[in-house]
Amino acid sequence: MRLFSKLATAFASALLCACLAHAQAQQPENIPQENSDAIARAMAAGLLERQTGAAVPADKFWAYEVDFNLDGLSEIYAYVADPACDGAKCGLFLFVLEGDGYREVLGDIPGARLTPPDRVALGAFKRNGFIDLQLDHKLFGWTGDHYAEVSTFPATSLDGAVFIAACQKSKSSEQPEEGEAERVAGECQCQFNRLQAIGFTQADLDQYAASLGENFEYPSGDKEKAWQAVSTQASDTATGCDVVSGKSQWQPAYFNHGDQPQQRLDFNDFVAACPAQHFILTNRKVGSPDRALSLCGCLAREMPTQGVAQEGLDLLTQYYRDEIADADLEAQDANLLTAHDKASEACLDQFPAK
Repeated sequence: MRLFSKLATAFASALLCACLAHAQAQQPENIPQENSDAIARAMAAGLLERQTGAAVPADKFWAYEVDFNLDGLSEIYAYVADPACDGAKCGLFLFVLEGDGYREVLGDIPGARLTPPDRVALGAFKRNGFIDLQLDHKLFGWTGDHYAEVSTFPATSLDGAVFIAACQKSKSSEQPEEGEAERVAGECQCQFNRLQAIGFTQADLDQYAASLGENFEYPSGDKEKAWQAVSTQASDTATGCDVVSGKSQWQPAYFNHGDQPQQRLDFNDFVAACPAQHFILTNRKVGSPDRALSLCGCLAREMPTQGVAQEGLDLLTQYYRDEIADADLEAQDANLLTAHDKASEACLDQFPAK
């Protein structure tokens, strides 16, 4: 039984990595998204069992891969259906990999689990690296380790005259088109309003305004890290304003995907076998079962883009279970390890530090 509504599906589609867009354009049946959904379900099954204390029947939940922080690797967004849901072991779940483990981040928000899936949406802006999350009528921002209502974040009241002037000058053409002045003024005002909302200080704003002009001396040494934080927040704010106006959209981090047409695959056995493999667990970037699961989800997503079909994935599952050796694998498919290694390299290059 398909549990999700059209709006929930649209939400998930909007959240899927933009990296899938090209493949989807090539494949009208949307196999890349179907594969992504299948991987998310395979990963979510164990996470939900751990969170709720019991296995969730396959026909009672759906899950999506969601890249809330646009780092190229996905969080897991899931919904467990129950007509009598009390918000404890059912409803919405969002699993975020932090350090060594996945942490569920909606359980601490009163009523969040009970939000109808078709009342969930992305905000236009990022805060502390994560896109804002709309749950029904409330907007939530990322604190650095969880989502909280945006009304609880400190804001500032700043003098924006210098910034507005610098912003408008940096955006204006030598020969402006009709309506450009009004558009630029609106964009700069949007940025100023948002920078106050995220708690920019006057010194931050003035420094960023100076960077929009000529002959700005970029900070170095001890001041470089603080400037990078200011610059990143300002850049995210500008992108958010472009999202609001429909001028742009959020893009994930660059990821070295394969370019082969995907086949529809069953990932359950591979996702179950992969995290227990010694060479996965002991990789210097992994070191824990949950980080292994995250890496294995990435491998599962990437291997179809390298042309791996079901027969190849099943062989790799045997390989990960130590049922066959490298030589056996190569004897049955001479190109399979090469495809696997390309996927591994892409995932490890992007995999976050602990």
